[in-house]
Amino acid sequence: MKIVRAASADLERIRRLIHTARYRYTDYGVEDLPSLLDKAVCLIGLEGEALWGFAGVQVEARPVTLPAPAPTRAYLRGLALRAGYAPQTHLPPLFAALESELRQRRQALQIITYGGDPWMARALSEAGFAVLDEVQFFVLDRLRRRGPALPVPAQPARLQPARAADLAPLAEVDAAAFPPLWHFGYEDMLELLLRSRMQIAWHDSRPIGYSALIANSGAETQLARLAVHPAVQKQGIGRQLLYDAVRYAVEAGYETLALNTQTDNLRSQRLYRSFGFQPIASPIAVLGRELA
Repeated sequence: MKIVRAASADLERIRRLIHTARYRYTDYGVEDLPSLLDKAVCLIGLEGEALWGFAGVQVEARPVTLPAPAPTRAYLRGLALRAGYAPQTHLPPLFAALESELRQRRQALQIITYGGDPWMARALSEAGFAVLDEVQFFVLDRLRRRGPALPVPAQPARLQPARAADLAPLAEVDAAAFPPLWHFGYEDMLELLLRSRMQIAWHDSRPIGYSALIANSGAETQLARLAVHPAVQKQGIGRQLLYDAVRYAVEAGYETLALNTQTDNLRSQRLYRSFGFQPIASPIAVLGRELA
């Protein structure tokens, strides 16, 4: 049994393994696997010529706005074991090989992933991962009925659609509003701009907050981001941005608006609940392991 670096020639075998795996976790689109093999650290486990395991970790391009003491973030994108290969036996050597590859970069890294199924949470815990945070999901349903009943809040900021030229200063707002685990850099902002309805709250000539709505389906949209600079919080800007997002979702014909926030972010939860959002399911753990 051996573990080696995956190559593009292994693409089809990896696809078959992931499709038929007894234990499986994926955090990428089906069409993104070739790019993942090219850009991420991907390993495969072999017994003879038979493929029994796969693991992939993608190290992000470090945002310039990420605080200097914070480690560079890396995300567990894929994990798969075929039937007959138990997680408690075969994941430890996969993780050990991944760490060996990642340590060659000679930089502080933090591997991050969602907890996933119980088998995965147990395996990650045994591999040295710890709970970094927990995320609670909320929904506001029956939008067409609820939306018109919401009181119009104060308008302390000027709201305008985001432009590419706004993204660099907006990344600074995001860095101030969120801890390093959740921080969005310029590249994340650019992706949001391309995929979402992005509104910026302005004070004079500087951005002080923003929201981003992404369509999940024809019936549901998601508030992917709501951020206000700490220097101007408690002035109603978050409520103004949230009302604007709900109003747009109603006018666009969506039935449901979804979002998530950290379980310890009680201020945001109070804001969402005041609009009628309700929590769904149990919180999801965010797990991580730091490599010095």
